[in-house]
Amino acid sequence: MLTIDERIRETEEEIRKTPYHKGTEHYLGKLKARIARLKEEKIEKIFKSKGGGGGGGYAVKKTGDATVVLVGPPSVGKSSLLNMITKADSKVAAYDFTTVNVIPGMLDYKGAKIQILDVPGIVAGAASGKGRGKEILSVVRGADLIMVMVDVKTINLISSIFRELQEAGVRLNEEKPKVTIIKQTSGGIKVNSTTNLRLSDEAIKSLATEFRLSNAEIIIKEDITLDRLIDAFMGNRIYLPYLVVINKSDLGIPKGWKKFPPSREESVLISAETGENLDVLKEKIWERLLFIRVYLKKGDTVDNDEPLILKEGRNLRWILENIAMSGKESFKSVRVFGPGAKYPGQEVSLNFIPQDESIVQFLA
Repeated sequence: MLTIDERIRETEEEIRKTPYHKGTEHYLGKLKARIARLKEEKIEKIFKSKGGGGGGGYAVKKTGDATVVLVGPPSVGKSSLLNMITKADSKVAAYDFTTVNVIPGMLDYKGAKIQILDVPGIVAGAASGKGRGKEILSVVRGADLIMVMVDVKTINLISSIFRELQEAGVRLNEEKPKVTIIKQTSGGIKVNSTTNLRLSDEAIKSLATEFRLSNAEIIIKEDITLDRLIDAFMGNRIYLPYLVVINKSDLGIPKGWKKFPPSREESVLISAETGENLDVLKEKIWERLLFIRVYLKKGDTVDNDEPLILKEGRNLRWILENIAMSGKESFKSVRVFGPGAKYPGQEVSLNFIPQDESIVQFLA
């Protein structure tokens, strides 16, 4: 009987031998879906063999307004950076998280409490369990932002770290596929789309069969690729923003470093030793988390010390439903001041979306 690795290699070889065109699309889709399922099965077996219990029970308790995980190879300065921006060495100690040491720290920035976790260095093969990679990557999957960290000597490892995260089901800077799968008891597979699709109905139904779906309605709202449709069927992919941090700029800037990160908005060159660009890094973390500050006004007083920290795009109704406030059941109107208000004290509905540093007054 073939092992999982042998079945993966055999299927990959079949993909290499099969030319891609409309006539083979459904067959190639089935093969790619099979590989995705086999890889997931392999990871779960490794996890169980290491005492994981099969339930994915590796998670760090999230505190604060967001959690950022530092991911990178060993000895690039992750611990030094954590200590510089959070003082983790004096406030909290390392704690044993099963067999992985996770060092937590809290960054206070613009009124936000941002939890930063330093996990052991990620190595090649982490997605397959090497170097306790399964446990490390399970912590990564619980983050709000991934901070991929290398130094000027290991900058060439950025792409391999991205590959490990991809293999672990982490999708960086991607939106979740606009696909809804509704399981049904009869009727076979029905495909409904709101746009023209590059994939044929035959290919989509073939994928559904590979994922053991015989009766379902599949609603697709984007011109989806085969790989993204497989991700939608898998159902366990994580979609996260990221930031690339290149440390040890004090040792000299390597030639061509700008070509490694995808864009300047997603990278920053720092020195955890000298403190160079740490303020820039904090601002980029804030920006990548899409945070804004909202200040509450009570009577004539504005609480400038403790702003509400929200994600961009959330409205005032979200504040009422998710923030503990006394007497909110009796609120009958709301006024806004500052950014976003057409004039001071503008009366708005709960659908109003505040901007950074908007001032909001709920009135009974």
